[in-house]
Amino acid sequence: MKELSLRPYNGRLFYVKTQKEYAKARIKLFKTPDVLNCNQDGRFSAGCGQDDMWTYLVYAEKPHILAHEMTHVLMHVWERCGIDPGDSGGEAFCYMLSQLMLEAME
Repeated sequence: MKELSLRPYNGRLFYVKTQKEYAKARIKLFKTPDVLNCNQDGRFSAGCGQDDMWTYLVYAEKPHILAHEMTHVLMHVWERCGIDPGDSGGEAFCYMLSQLMLEAME
């Protein structure tokens, strides 16, 4: 399980590459299992973690699925902050997505 930075936004984001890792991480972070279809290549979970901070968990096996799941995270973060992801042509959203993808792929 790898933690990625959501700076400058509040919250924690974790990334795993396999369904098995996701199942373990989901219980560790949220104390509840998730129902997964064995054919799923990705998943996103959000909720308050053990530290009462917004926590996100992303599972993705392929880069295009990772971008999809990270977009779910950012849409939720932007909603919590009252930010329109389309403001200024979506620049803040696009830069943040690029940064998360780079960190995840390292």
